[in-house]
Amino acid sequence: MAEIDKRLVYGKLHIYPASRSVYKNDQEVKLTKMEFDVLYFLASNANIALTKEQIYEAASADDYPGGAYIIKDIIYRLRTKLGITNIQTLHGYGYKFCPDN
Repeated sequence: MAEIDKRLVYGKLHIYPASRSVYKNDQEVKLTKMEFDVLYFLASNANIALTKEQIYEAASADDYPGGAYIIKDIIYRLRTKLGITNIQTLHGYGYKFCPDN
């Protein structure tokens, strides 16, 4: 299967891993490398509860200052930039991407 076939579509949110681009309402939204990696990992594991540590390890090749604590900030930025409610906070645990929101 070609990489282009692996795009993720959740309503008006379209994620294209091959070009590392994201569109909301047919408008491209610019994301940082880490923002894209976090979004893609969450969306690729829809409806699965993930800890901040799991998300950080999957999305980060580098050791960012603050480690997994940076995930909270990245989630906030994704929600703000994309205007989505798909990323659910699981208090005391982590996050879950809900495709139906």
